[in-house]
Amino acid sequence: MAFKFVRSAGSVHEPAVISLPGSGVIKPNSVVIFDVAVTSAGAKAVSVAASTTATGTNIVGVSLDYIQGANEPTSFVRVIPFVPGQLWEADVLNLITTAQLMSRFRLYDSVTVENTSYDQTLSVNGIFFCYAISGASTGSAKVIGEFLKTPQRLFSSSL
Repeated sequence: MAFKFVRSAGSVHEPAVISLPGSGVIKPNSVVIFDVAVTSAGAKAVSVAASTTATGTNIVGVSLDYIQGANEPTSFVRVIPFVPGQLWEADVLNLITTAQLMSRFRLYDSVTVENTSYDQTLSVNGIFFCYAISGASTGSAKVIGEFLKTPQRLFSSSL
């Protein structure tokens, strides 16, 4: 299943959806990141996230579509952008314990949270904050949490 939108903050229950240029293979319900690698044509795009590339400054949202494109962004993918207060249900890598609640985790891949017995707060990759367990704690259990997004610094200022 990967990631599933649970609820947005406030009284708005429908998340915003934007269409962004995509690069490479992106699957539905997977986390996408802003691809900092500019193509030969100078184009920018989103690409699929991995455990080492997904940080609070470059995560964008969750893809709703499947695209399989070249490295040049020629296809567009619909994305639910991350907004503070949104709750997401996520598949997990390890068995869930209550000791993992209120901890920050990184992604294992673009569709799975790497829940561990330790809090990954000190890691720049610790981007998913776990609030609750969804379902039984064994087998098909999932976690409910929030993606921690930090606005990316677009330029430097010399004041």
